Amino acid sequence: MPQDHDIPVAWGDLAFTVHMALRKAEHLWPRRRRPGDHDRLKIVAEAVVDHIELCGIRCVRRPPGHGRSTPDPWDALPEPGRRDGGG
Repeated sequence: MPQDHDIPVAWGDLAFTVHMALRKAEHLWPRRRRPGDHDRLKIVAEAVVDHIELCGIRCVRRPPGHGRSTPDPWDALPEPGRRDGGG
């Protein structure tokens, strides 16, 4: 992708995106919940973004693509027992 289209992503936008990805995968978290668990995903998302910043990874926004919805990031994970990354 040409770099003239690269738009740096703000910390808050990246934290929101990570939070939404964690929300989509919430079914992977334990079922037992305690008081205060409702914001645990936001705290984890902020910690992930802080770590990404600490590592010096540059995040850029892509121009909007064609499609009906946001892709599920968990679809990109390899199936158990596969090493090629294909789903």
